[in-house]
Formats: sequence, structure tokens, C-alpha cells
Amino acid sequence: MWIIYALASVFLQGVVNYIDEHLTNNNKVGENTDIHTRIGGLLLISTLMSFVGAFLIWFFTRDILLTKEARYLAMASSIPMVAFYAAFFYLLLSYPVHLVGPLFQISTIWMLVIELLMGGSITSLGLLGIVVLIYGAYILDAGTLRWKIPTKLLLISIPATSTYAFALLLVRTASTGGTGMAITFWQMFSIGLTGIILFIFSRKYRNGFVIRIKEQGKSFLGFSFLNEMTAEGSFLFANLAVAIAPIGAYVSAMSGVQSVFVLLLFYFFPQGERSKITAMQWFSVILISIGVFLINI
Repeated sequence: MWIIYALASVFLQGVVNYIDEHLTNNNKVGENTDIHTRIGGLLLISTLMSFVGAFLIWFFTRDILLTKEARYLAMASSIPMVAFYAAFFYLLLSYPVHLVGPLFQISTIWMLVIELLMGGSITSLGLLGIVVLIYGAYILDAGTLRWKIPTKLLLISIPATSTYAFALLLVRTASTGGTGMAITFWQMFSIGLTGIILFIFSRKYRNGFVIRIKEQGKSFLGFSFLNEMTAEGSFLFANLAVAIAPIGAYVSAMSGVQSVFVLLLFYFFPQGERSKITAMQWFSVILISIGVFLINI
């Protein structure tokens, strides 16, 4: 049963990426506008919608109690998470999500590096997984099996994905002081607070947000709310899978399949010219998925 929950989780996360692409493409903020203004609406709504997730956790579970240290760590993890959101959305302005999303699986390697620095070890399969993942990421970016200098997509993705790994490190450290649900509540609550701070102090983000509300109010808010609910569903199924899986790492190993689901969604429901998928992209995403699986088993 756990494998069904795990597949449901990664499928829903793929739907989140699909909706992110729609929200990026259907942006009434002109292309000639400042890049920060163009991204502001999506970044702010994503952070502010975290209040919805936090409220749902409180309403249905009331599980929000943590030790003081764990609560601070959970709240601190919101900062690298928002940085992760920002990097993802900035890249979506130039590249389709089926190219950006799979490259963010590089965070798996960063998490492994952190574990090694903390005294962990790596298996031969893990080393093979790193090689396969990196090669798949290179092919996805380069679009060819031949060697050439990677584009800025891969060069930006490598450091950007470290933010997610750092957030997970803080969450893992906080896990000794409470449940995963409580940690998630405080992380989401703090992501929402970060969104308020960005709204107040970043004029360009605020302008982009206001323009999208004025020009696309119902559509923008509706799809953003749907995205948050889908993400929450993914989180719920992931928790259910981890709870009953024979080994928790098996659930993480399946996260690479998310990119395959994204490709399938674009194959059956394309979103214009930039969502077209090539055979090379299929090949590279499969390699990335295999790499993630090998690293986590």
C-alpha cells in the first residue's frame, strides 16, 4: 500500500509543477517589465498561501507543539525554502518547468553531501546514482550526448538546489523536538510571514503581485489555491507512505518519478510551444529518476 501512497504523492507534486507552468505562462505583467516585478506575483502568492497549509494542519490535527529549539529551527528553515522558491520561479521565466524541475533533483546530492559531512557513509550504488543523476542533468540541459559547456540553467540549478538541502537539514535537526506535522506547521507559518515581509519591503515584488491580482484576480487566486491544496495532498500522501513503508528511504527514492509524471502531463495536456518534449528530454529525465532512486536505496 505504501507504494500507492508514494506514487500519489509524487504525481500530485507533478501536478503542482504543471500548474506552476500555467501560472508562469499566463502572466499579465509584460515581458518588458523588470524581472523582479514579473516574478513577484508568483513568489508572494506561493509564500502567502503557506498560511493555508499551516491553518489546515492546526485545524485538523492541533499538532503544533515543539520544543523551543525545534521551533526556532523549523522557523529558520523557511528562509532557505523561500530562497528555493525564488530560484525556481526565476528560472521558470526563461525555461519550461519540465526542464527546471528535474534539475532540482540535484538537491538529493546536496543532502547526501551534508550527511557525509555529519559522519554518514555512501554505498557503491549511491556513488553510481550520483554519476547517473549528474549525467542525466547535463544531457537535459545540453540537449545532446556530446560534451559542451552547460548553459546557465544547470550552472544556476547546482547552487540553487543547496537551499532546499539546507532547509531539510534544519528540519531534520528539529525532528528531535517534536513531530513532523508540528515542524511543517511552523515552517509553513514562517514561510507565510516571510511572504508578508517581502510584500512590505520589496516594492517590485509587491507591484507584480498587485498587477496580477488586478488583472487576473479570480484566475490567479483560484489556480494558486488549487496549487496549495494539491501540494498539501502530496505532503499528506508522503507522510502516509513514510509511516508504513518498510524503509523510509524508499519513499524518497521514488521522488525522481515526479519528473516523469510532469512529462506525461505535458505530453497529454501541452501548454503551448515551450512545453513540447523531445526524445532526449525523456531519456535524460529517466536517467535522473534512476540516479535519485540509486542514491536513496
